[in-house]
Amino acid sequence: MNQDFVLALALPVTLFCIMFGMGSSLTPANFKLLLQAPATVFSGIASQMLLLPLLAFALLYNFSLTPEIFIGFMILALSPGGTTSNMFAYLAGGNLALSISLTAIVSVLTPFSIPLVAGWILASQLGSATTIQLPFIQTLLKLGMVTLLPVLLGMLLRHFKKSFCIRHEYWLTRLPLVMLLLVIAGIIHQNWQNMPSFIEQTGFPALLLASLSLLAGYLFARSLKRNESDSRTIAIETSIQNGGTAILVTGTILHNPAMTIAPVMYGILMLIPVLIYLLLLKITRRVKR
Repeated sequence: MNQDFVLALALPVTLFCIMFGMGSSLTPANFKLLLQAPATVFSGIASQMLLLPLLAFALLYNFSLTPEIFIGFMILALSPGGTTSNMFAYLAGGNLALSISLTAIVSVLTPFSIPLVAGWILASQLGSATTIQLPFIQTLLKLGMVTLLPVLLGMLLRHFKKSFCIRHEYWLTRLPLVMLLLVIAGIIHQNWQNMPSFIEQTGFPALLLASLSLLAGYLFARSLKRNESDSRTIAIETSIQNGGTAILVTGTILHNPAMTIAPVMYGILMLIPVLIYLLLLKITRRVKR
């Protein structure tokens, strides 16, 4: 599979399908939680869009990472709303309505937040002399086309064809995830000879960031007096990032394969601490019985 094809066509199409599938499972009622429990929702948004980028910057700054790897990680940290977070929140006994609402809300905010912050990160890491730039309007439009627009189209389909969406919900939401796995597999295949080097550069930082963000999200929520269910949800939402969006920015918009390394590795390794967390919760439930 040609890497140019993967980044230029397969990835945007896949991300569009993922967001469309997510939109087809949403209704305006999912956003009502913002009015019913604004403090909880804002806690989740703050954890995803403020706490995680600050944690990533503070943590990764102490590693001897190349500017491209560091930028890749930071763009990943600015890409909340991982597509599997809802499933993991459910398995953890979290607040599924909160998880869905947070995923939907940050998906609307991300096309605006990434161009604003990522441009500054690029300038600070690469300097003004670099030719690598992130144009605000172009990035906003591209992210909007593959994230915000498909969510809205999916919600419209849900509104007018509710029975169809319910009947085919499994395929609408699961098939795009398989497509994303194939895209990531394609990227890995194209860079297979360099994978040992990529793992050496990003493996430990990615695993550490995923683990600490899970813990930080939970402690942040508890410090704000959120209940156990909401805190588990916010923890998972903070740790599970939207690798597809980050790869779209680094690979398709910035055309920098080196920057895609961190999002790809994080997208794989972020599952490890979450799965361990789920296992610990399962063991704890059994002990309490």
